[in-house]
Amino acid sequence: MQRINRDAAERMYAVPRHYIRSAVSQETGNPGSFDPLAQEATVVGGVSDGDLRRGRSTACITIAVEDDSYICYTDGRLRLLLLLVNAGMNWRSTLQAKTRQPKFLWRMVLGIIATGILAGYAAQLIYQPADRGESKSSEELEPFEAVQDLAMQGKWSQLWWAIPKAEWQRLKYPGVVALAVLAGCCWLIFTLQAMQLRGWRDPKPWLALAGVCLGVLSIWPAAFFVFWQTFGWGLEESASLIPGLRYYVFGVGLREELSKLLCLMPLMPLLVRLRSELAALLISACVGIGFAVEENAGYFTGSGGFDAMGRYLTANPAHMTFTGLAGLAVYRAIRNPRDWGPQALATFGLIVFAHGLYDAFIGVPALAEYSLVTTIIFAGVVYQFFRELRDARERRPDTISLTANFLCGVSLVTAAAFVYLSATVGCSTAFDFLAQGVLGLAVMVYLFLREMPESLISV
Repeated sequence: MQRINRDAAERMYAVPRHYIRSAVSQETGNPGSFDPLAQEATVVGGVSDGDLRRGRSTACITIAVEDDSYICYTDGRLRLLLLLVNAGMNWRSTLQAKTRQPKFLWRMVLGIIATGILAGYAAQLIYQPADRGESKSSEELEPFEAVQDLAMQGKWSQLWWAIPKAEWQRLKYPGVVALAVLAGCCWLIFTLQAMQLRGWRDPKPWLALAGVCLGVLSIWPAAFFVFWQTFGWGLEESASLIPGLRYYVFGVGLREELSKLLCLMPLMPLLVRLRSELAALLISACVGIGFAVEENAGYFTGSGGFDAMGRYLTANPAHMTFTGLAGLAVYRAIRNPRDWGPQALATFGLIVFAHGLYDAFIGVPALAEYSLVTTIIFAGVVYQFFRELRDARERRPDTISLTANFLCGVSLVTAAAFVYLSATVGCSTAFDFLAQGVLGLAVMVYLFLREMPESLISV
């Protein structure tokens, strides 16, 4: 038997007191062994004091509290257990330190990209890429033509049920679908970490997955609104300034944000029940992630995957932040209608307007020379999203920094895009894309790193 006080216990085993108690409790399966009123060693796991003294147990641990001291019966297994606990603490401490060191982060990024380059050369040797375009065949165009015919005839109910078949055509190419899913998964992992989950029983991860699924489904009403606005409202894309602005704001911005918000509504009662603004912000953002996954599958099919990294740093977070802020505003309005009701309507209107302008400065020729405005709009929305995120999060450090999480996602998507392009168009073209993409999107990476919680950048 060994009698030590609390400070000596911490010094002897190099483990804080609550870690020792937690470890022993898990080992014995009997938390009741820790009785602060005990005057002698208690029975743990069915083994008595006498059994332990006579050496009949080699796996039992007995700890009781007496006069602010520990009475500890230890054997080899206890020492091993405490070493494991200590190793776990050291592992977490190492990750906390490493993932906040710029040198380690650069090595991680370069290592992932270098691995992707090697895999790309291997893919080129295996698949022998040739110059081939993945143009849509007449069979693939037929469902879209059928949907357009239904819209022209005003058969809106039939149009509604024909849309899923037409949208399914975007999933014809496994490679581009895999890129879109990978980009979505990287942002989903970032979002789950930002939620500060408290264990497997925490319902927030399941709500986040449900949000992603609902986001994918939100493409359905968005596509319906495309035809309804075109053939019902006469709202069509235009190269002219005013008609173009009207199309992108009241067309693209309104239908996409409204569709995502409508699909978020089934989760809103559960979010209100959780009473967490952090959950409301990030689970709403997951709906935007799901929308971006499905939308990217179509864009990647058209571009052959060349814009994978660009959309990872622009379209994915744009949909995520737009929907996250709109969902948070609705959540607050439900909790406090008098104060937040008008603000929620104003917030949704501003998000629709910002989304429309963001696309208009890209798509309207008269505004093309002012395309820098898109970066300003994007930076403003991202700043507001991360401001809400920082205010809602508890002030406790993550084991792995969010900066490391983000940089890992960027590197993985870049490497995966290089591998896919190497298999389809060759390493030379893929490398040109990689070099141009990294340099062109450095500003976006800097923006995210600066606004990240626990940011490593102060300028």
